[in-house]
Amino acid sequence: MLDLKDLRCFIAVYETRGFGRAAKTLNTVQSNISVRIRRLEDEVGAPLFDRLHRSIRPTAKGEVLYRYAVKVLQDISEMEAAIIEQRVA
Repeated sequence: MLDLKDLRCFIAVYETRGFGRAAKTLNTVQSNISVRIRRLEDEVGAPLFDRLHRSIRPTAKGEVLYRYAVKVLQDISEMEAAIIEQRVA
C-alpha cells in the first residue's frame, strides 16, 4: 500500500532533482528520504530514479508515478478543504 508521506517525498525528490535538496525542502534528513524512496521502489517493483554521478533522473516509471502522485495529493487536499467547509456550514 502506498504511503502519502512516501509520495510527498517522491514529489520533492522529483521536483528538486535531488535527495539532499528534497530533505532540506521537507525539513528532514537525507536518509529518511532515501528510505521512503526505496520503499516506493520496492512497492512498484522498479527504480523510480536513475542515480547518476552527482545527479538523478526520473525513470519512465518515475515519470508515470509523478503524474499520478500529484493528482492524488491534489485530490486529497481538495477533499480536506471540502470537509472543512462542511463543518463550517
